[in-house]
Amino acid sequence: MVSKQTLMKLVWPETFVEEGNLTQNISLLRKELGKTSSGGDYIQTLPKRGYRLAVPVVDLDRLGISSQGFQPTLAAEGAFADREIEASSPTQSRSRIYRLVTGLAACVCIALLLLGLWTWRVALSRPMMSGYVQITHDGLVKRGHMIAEGGPDAALFTDGVNVYFTEGSTDALQLAEVSVHGGETARIPLGISQPQLLDLARSRSEMLVSDGVNPSPFSTLWALSVPGGAARQLNGVKGRDASWSPNGELLAYLQGADLYVANGDGTGAKKISTLSGPGWMPRWSPDGKLIRLSVFDLRSASLALWEIGADGHGLRRLLKGWNSKDGPMDVCCGSWTPDGRDFVFQTRRLGRSEIWSMPSQPSLLPSAMKWVDKDVNEPVQLTGGQLSSLAPVLSPDGRKLFVIGQQLRSEMERFDSRTKQFVPYGSPPLRGISADFIDISRDGEWLAYVDFPGGSLWRCRTDGSDRLQLTSPPLQVMVPFWSPDANQIVFYGYKGGQKPQAYVISGEGGEARPAQPAGGNQMSTNWSPDGMSLMYSDFPFFVPDPSVIGIHVLNVKTQTVETLPGSKGMFAGAWSPDGTHAAAWGANGRDLMLYDFKSRKWEQIATGGGFPTWSRDGLYLFFVRQGDDPAIMRVRLSDRQVKEVASLKGIGLAGRLAGIAFSLTPDGDPLVLRDVGTQEIYALDWHGH
Repeated sequence: MVSKQTLMKLVWPETFVEEGNLTQNISLLRKELGKTSSGGDYIQTLPKRGYRLAVPVVDLDRLGISSQGFQPTLAAEGAFADREIEASSPTQSRSRIYRLVTGLAACVCIALLLLGLWTWRVALSRPMMSGYVQITHDGLVKRGHMIAEGGPDAALFTDGVNVYFTEGSTDALQLAEVSVHGGETARIPLGISQPQLLDLARSRSEMLVSDGVNPSPFSTLWALSVPGGAARQLNGVKGRDASWSPNGELLAYLQGADLYVANGDGTGAKKISTLSGPGWMPRWSPDGKLIRLSVFDLRSASLALWEIGADGHGLRRLLKGWNSKDGPMDVCCGSWTPDGRDFVFQTRRLGRSEIWSMPSQPSLLPSAMKWVDKDVNEPVQLTGGQLSSLAPVLSPDGRKLFVIGQQLRSEMERFDSRTKQFVPYGSPPLRGISADFIDISRDGEWLAYVDFPGGSLWRCRTDGSDRLQLTSPPLQVMVPFWSPDANQIVFYGYKGGQKPQAYVISGEGGEARPAQPAGGNQMSTNWSPDGMSLMYSDFPFFVPDPSVIGIHVLNVKTQTVETLPGSKGMFAGAWSPDGTHAAAWGANGRDLMLYDFKSRKWEQIATGGGFPTWSRDGLYLFFVRQGDDPAIMRVRLSDRQVKEVASLKGIGLAGRLAGIAFSLTPDGDPLVLRDVGTQEIYALDWHGH
């Protein structure tokens, strides 16, 4: 008999684990072992005491085989020594046969015992975590601007003395540091606008930083001396994300789906691969031979981990087909352990993020024996609890793991034009709803929204009553729009492993059906004033063939599609309430364009960003001014006058498209989803191999 306390101490050393975990694992073991010949369990529970193996025990002494110094190889040799069939008597022959059988059985049992002990050691050598300690307490966002660009969460870096990160609101990013033991957060001054920390050199003498405010699609890369030195530009190199090799002699950087490798100072750049989608977070293996990175998969609209040799060969997707027990999820944001034996990474599903680990190379356990521990090469979940965990990184000595702990909370706020401030929207029960992508029906009676961070579509009356959930996970919903008669809702939806596309669903519930069965990737789909057609565009960064990007009109009944002339490269189209115009963003992502259906011509009317949003009377177009002084802007169509409506400076925004998408009340007041959650850095003890 082995007590429960002994088992828990051996399997989960130095870790607090509830007894239910042991019970669950014993149940799994029983399932794997099956039943004995008598139909019972191999593992027997002794109530309030522990467990024991309920299998027969063979007494070797009673069988005439000495148990002292028993050597299975010698026993087997003795059993086979006399190969003659003759025997002095039938009893002696039976005795020899019996000794032969029991000897072989003993050999098999000992071999299985050794294999079990070896597998047990392999299982115990898997990484584990303990000691969850908060080391920052400033309450500021630590995700940077990558998430606003459609990328993953921003990264953490450490030299073993401090942890370095980017923090602040989207319009006031700064580099910061905190001691690995916790304490006050210190800002790192540098003369770069909207900096984003991309890497820390292994020599700990320089940081790699990008310039977040740049008119081109990609940011300028800078090397910043540590501590407090001047920044120098890396030979004019621009990209979305980058990192140095362990020895600092090479630089890997990304421009959309193109992966480049250059010298450490940015010279001699060479494209080594074109990925299946936009990439972020290139991470070199400790020996400098491999690069792992996060790639946006165009077909499933999800992030995945990929690996490629530093020479550009051997591109492959990692964990292909692997999902958590709860279904498909984003997999991204990896980091190698200093010894290169493990790779830690982040998963995200239904608004929650957790940290996992996997061996950097497959186990040497022979394939024929993996039936004993079939999960030896499977990822192991390291975190779990009330907080989500993001952006894992190991300390140089491999003893600490640092993560961002996040608790998502948000609330709807309306801009009060009288006080010039954002105030809570509505009254209870509406005020308590965390609503993303709000759309109010044309009659002002109904509100459609997406639950944040869950991602399900809901509808309710504008006072919060009569709430109804219309979709459920794993379907994730974005940008819903009511039909003109308030009977249907069109939205952009995606679920793991399937092509994202536009769906239509009744406001009373039911099955969501594809708006265009043979289509996909329809972005910002909205109705024509008569409800007979849908306007949509393609995602400019996530379409395999950029030449197809444009503003399209789908006839709902005939399923025919027309592309507006001159709209090549444009995206985020929006139909005016009277049907005479359409708004969209130009191919450069900065020019707000206006289309006249009568003249069939386009005109630039403003410069900005975000989804263009029409006022209910069609007299104004609202959009976002991005950069150091963000604000919701309005352009009057009659004279093209542009005016600031609501400043977003210092406003922490939540939602899947924070800083890009917003809504309007029936009175024309901007509606946003304000971030009232927490993001702090935590240190955990790492128990590796």
